[in-house]
Amino acid sequence: MKDNDLSRQFIENLSFYPTKSQKKAIDELCSYLYDKDPYALFLLKGYAGTGKTFLIRSIASVLTGMGIKVVLMASTGRAARVLSGMVGMPAYTIHRTIYRSTAASVEEGGGFKLSSNNRTGTVYIVDEASMITTDGSEPGIFGSGNLLADLLAYIWNGEACKLLMIGDAAQLPPVGMELSPALDRQLLERDFGMKAYESELTDVVRQQFESGILHNATCLRGLIRRCMDKNEEKVSVKLSARTFSDIEAITGAELIDTLDKHYRQYGVEGCQVIAFSNKRSLVYNMGIRSQVLDYEEQLVRGERLVVARNNYTYAKRRDKSDFIANGDIVEVVRLHKYHEMYGLKFADATIRMEDNDNELEVRLLLDGLTSEEAQMNYHERMRFYREVEQDYMHISSIPARRKAIRQDPFRSALEVKYAYAMTCHKAQGGQWPYVFVDTGFLSLVPEDLNLLRWLYTAITRATSKLILINTPPSMLAE
Repeated sequence: MKDNDLSRQFIENLSFYPTKSQKKAIDELCSYLYDKDPYALFLLKGYAGTGKTFLIRSIASVLTGMGIKVVLMASTGRAARVLSGMVGMPAYTIHRTIYRSTAASVEEGGGFKLSSNNRTGTVYIVDEASMITTDGSEPGIFGSGNLLADLLAYIWNGEACKLLMIGDAAQLPPVGMELSPALDRQLLERDFGMKAYESELTDVVRQQFESGILHNATCLRGLIRRCMDKNEEKVSVKLSARTFSDIEAITGAELIDTLDKHYRQYGVEGCQVIAFSNKRSLVYNMGIRSQVLDYEEQLVRGERLVVARNNYTYAKRRDKSDFIANGDIVEVVRLHKYHEMYGLKFADATIRMEDNDNELEVRLLLDGLTSEEAQMNYHERMRFYREVEQDYMHISSIPARRKAIRQDPFRSALEVKYAYAMTCHKAQGGQWPYVFVDTGFLSLVPEDLNLLRWLYTAITRATSKLILINTPPSMLAE
């Protein structure tokens, strides 16, 4: 089959005639798929509303119909769930796909090593690639500690496998980074010796022209380009809310009633508040629980929680290649017993994982629920460790003692926070029908590239309606 034959199949599989940038991307992709270079990959960048999902669905459908194995991956469980729903095929996290547990579980001092890739001629499609980092926060647990390097190595280990990395370069890069390395062609070619094909979707598809969410995202995208291409350090941000039916600007005084209305109509799981900081997230979470949901206890059945730190204790109860990841959303199904130990509070509970509906019996660490920190800090963790260690000092063997500490049910408890409001980095990779974005801080921070990326990422989490909270009047367009 020739390039143009495959290109025609991709186009015919779409439900509309492609835009100019989509047609160019399809042609570039076909050239890549016929390239025999084992160290080549394809980067598909696309802004909100430019039809990335349509292309992914078409690519996966056509290749599968040709008998080519396609594997869908995403950076987080939430993003994988969104991808699977949009494409209509199973999707998995990158971690679950490329790593497997060592002979010793993590609690026993082991970790997750890079799996052998025994596939031949498989096309791997990775969505939300902007979230892939090169800076491992937990080196020694996952492969080399460099997720991007491990992903590329896994693909190379297969025979004649292909890698499509898809993402939005306007979104927030990984924490602590200025750019998203997995979408940086120069970095991939320079640091990894890759031959990188690249295409960018820039045309908003016709049926999305009336969307206020996408109008604002497109305006922000233009400002982001100005900052990056012309090195402009400051820009003027104007958000349009008054002329669109899918955007509403409200004051803080209107928030409780507006949230209550949306919760009743669309369910708590259909709404998400995005705040600028962990401190602001805590304020919103406490207010929502007490004033909207009327919760009085610290934890109740049906509570929505977000995992604050990777936890490997329960991997063996789910899948040996899996773990409960920082950012996963869980729901409390049943509450069992409460504990107070080592100056901390815990609860035994049955939880349901949002990404796969699995139920697990876990022990929850509750102190983070009312903390302004993203997770327990280093000094608190060391104090906790030393106190637990005192209970195992009777074990003379240091390796055996450390193993016992790692397996201690209090030490290995699942660290969680309330999930009704979360930071933009935590929300990245997810989408909700109704998203409330705290914009009250806009007049207090520089209108620079970081702010633009934050706003763009927050706004594009909404699929049906965006509600802006406390936006300064000077930043609302007439």
